[in-house]
Amino acid sequence: MDPVLLAHVGVFAVSAVACLLSVPRARRIKHPGTRTGLVALLVSVTVWSLGYVGYLIAPTDPLRVASYTIGFIFAFGAVAAWVYFCAAYTGRPPQQAPYLRLMIGVFVLFVVLKLTNPYHHLFFTTEWASDPFPHLAIQHGVLYWFTLGLSYVVIGVGFFMLIERFRHTGTDSQPLVVLAGVTAVPAAATVFGEQVPWLLPLMYEPTGVAIFAVGTLFVYVHRFEAVQLTGGSDEPAVFLDPDDRVRDYNQAAAALFPSLEGSIGQPVGDIVPAIGDRLDGPGILEIEADEENRYYQISTTPFTTGGVTTGQLMTISDVTEREAYRRQLEERTEQLEALNRVVRHDIRNDMAVIRGWAETLGPHVDAEGQDALDRVLRKSDHVIELTETVREFVESLSGEYAIEPRPTDLHHHLETELEAVRESFAEAEFRVDGEIPETDVLANEMLPSVFRNLFENAVRHNDSETPEITVEAVETDEVVRIRIADNGPGIPDEQKRRVFGKGEKGLESPGSGIGLYLVYTLTEQFGGDVWVEDNDPRGSVFVVELVKADADGERP
Repeated sequence: MDPVLLAHVGVFAVSAVACLLSVPRARRIKHPGTRTGLVALLVSVTVWSLGYVGYLIAPTDPLRVASYTIGFIFAFGAVAAWVYFCAAYTGRPPQQAPYLRLMIGVFVLFVVLKLTNPYHHLFFTTEWASDPFPHLAIQHGVLYWFTLGLSYVVIGVGFFMLIERFRHTGTDSQPLVVLAGVTAVPAAATVFGEQVPWLLPLMYEPTGVAIFAVGTLFVYVHRFEAVQLTGGSDEPAVFLDPDDRVRDYNQAAAALFPSLEGSIGQPVGDIVPAIGDRLDGPGILEIEADEENRYYQISTTPFTTGGVTTGQLMTISDVTEREAYRRQLEERTEQLEALNRVVRHDIRNDMAVIRGWAETLGPHVDAEGQDALDRVLRKSDHVIELTETVREFVESLSGEYAIEPRPTDLHHHLETELEAVRESFAEAEFRVDGEIPETDVLANEMLPSVFRNLFENAVRHNDSETPEITVEAVETDEVVRIRIADNGPGIPDEQKRRVFGKGEKGLESPGSGIGLYLVYTLTEQFGGDVWVEDNDPRGSVFVVELVKADADGERP
């Protein structure tokens, strides 16, 4: 066999074998789109190369033309597979590509034109030639060159997507840049093949694709995967191997941690101790930059193959604003706790002293002064009760008692608060309609505050000569609804939701505006609900819905 012919057969045969052997490795790629695109590219190039081998060594002219035509068709298919692979690898879903149907239509049109070439000869004609060896020479027509130019444009789009991803990742992706560039080198042989005596006018791109496939899938497989992962995020990202050594990183990570430059293969703990310290427990990282402290959340995503961890991706997200807000909340919580201490000790104690001294004035005032003294005593009691409500409100917000709801004795707490409110408001009538169920509900130590505030609200906002408050408990399989009805002025529909809002005081209420808000906050923490209904013939009904607890203290 002529050495030049043998060289041509060898080049395409080796390309076909290399691509075919790379298919199983490509099928192990985790990303579905990248896997599909690369496998399709390798299969297309395999058939393309084998078609050229058949063209060169087939025993008859019809077989040579058929082999060349098949290879020619799969060459165009390889272009489509290349763009599909590039789009998927760089995070651009191929199914969402613009003008997708138009591109598929153009592809089908050219395939049909290639298959019908024997009738119109727009792609190529054939004749026997003796140089550089006896062979069936291909004479390309205008449609071939148009298709070739269009293919190079499309291939260039794929290169643009790859280079953009490599550039975004950083200089550590240079081996892949070189491999991608190799696929373009045979284009020179394709374009100038007719001007070189010892080259046939064929497309030699299978050689470049074969080198790219072997290089990425067998030599730079980890870098190939790392570039896809680290380059897919605008946030700093570092890809580590199972031994916590740096596989790759993107430019954002290198800008944040300059020591990463040239660190491929080195333990990340030695390069960036701040990251190394958080490998086992990701958390918040504080970094001083440009005389400003920035905060970053480090999160890890492990990658496994066959149940074995093959590496992990560390993403470093800027959470400065969130961290500043969290610290602001902590500061406010401390302020609430300080206010709680003031309310609990100073104001409450001082009011107790004032009330005590006021009581000593009883024997020293006449009938006219007794009314003023009674007012002072009532207001003193109200302030003391108000400090208790404020204390409970602050505790519910600060989290001191905002614990996970657990089984709480409803009957005991409701009866206790009824007894206390009867003593405090002797002028009001409190009665229970039916029985209070002996059951546990999901709540905590703050449950009495819910009932106390609703009872006091029903009396203080009542304009009747004798306030009448009726308590009824309705039990279902899952919840208990406590209905607290009064004969007061009622609440308009437009205020029924707003009455639980912070700062709402009801109708001409002298209250603080936080009692009902505390009720709403606590019932929400319990997993329950509270709302207002109209009473008949007048007044309001506050309904508190609490979730029943089963024997294990869990929700039904």
